[in-house]
Amino acid sequence: MGLASSQARLLNLTARMHDIEYKAQNLEAQKLQMANESTQVYKEYEAALNKQKVQLKHIGADGSATYEDASIEDLFDAGYQLRVIGEDGQWHDCTNTTAVQTATGIQKAQMTDTETLRNMVEAGFIVFMKPMSDGTFAEVNIATDTSLQEVQDETELKKAEAKYEADMRKIDAKDKKFDTDLAAMEAERNAIKTEIDTLKTVAKDNVDRTFKLFS
Repeated sequence: MGLASSQARLLNLTARMHDIEYKAQNLEAQKLQMANESTQVYKEYEAALNKQKVQLKHIGADGSATYEDASIEDLFDAGYQLRVIGEDGQWHDCTNTTAVQTATGIQKAQMTDTETLRNMVEAGFIVFMKPMSDGTFAEVNIATDTSLQEVQDETELKKAEAKYEADMRKIDAKDKKFDTDLAAMEAERNAIKTEIDTLKTVAKDNVDRTFKLFS
């Protein structure tokens, strides 16, 4: 290979080397972003693990007690009153669903939605007021009121598990592809580096012979 041809080949290889290094940097950045995605996917799953639903005790005709998912309307039907944080940021004492709607802006349909109650409990926007034997109402909480309990939402948990597994499979597949691509780029980079070193050695030898010829 002549000197001019060697120089052209060297320039082409150098350009290709820079191109590979640029693409490798982009892939590494995408791998880092994917790690952030993995963290976010786990946080969503963790939130589902911690998500609880409120249940209210019901006494059957035979005297047996069962707990069922509760809504705001269910609590009023059971004789409770509620203290809620309204749109004005203030606490409001409510004796019925209409009062809750007026204070919070929550829609009527949400009064029978168990998720609405759960979200308000999680946010700390609601306080339970239970009727006492003397006709007054006293503040109670789920931990101490035997008529209430909080349990894990199994339906939401199963959905979250399925989503988590699907998302992680996608992330793992992308990660393996990135690793394969990076390995291929590294192999090509090493091959190019070897050829560049060879061309530089040949060019140096040619220059040395030329100097010797005219010295």
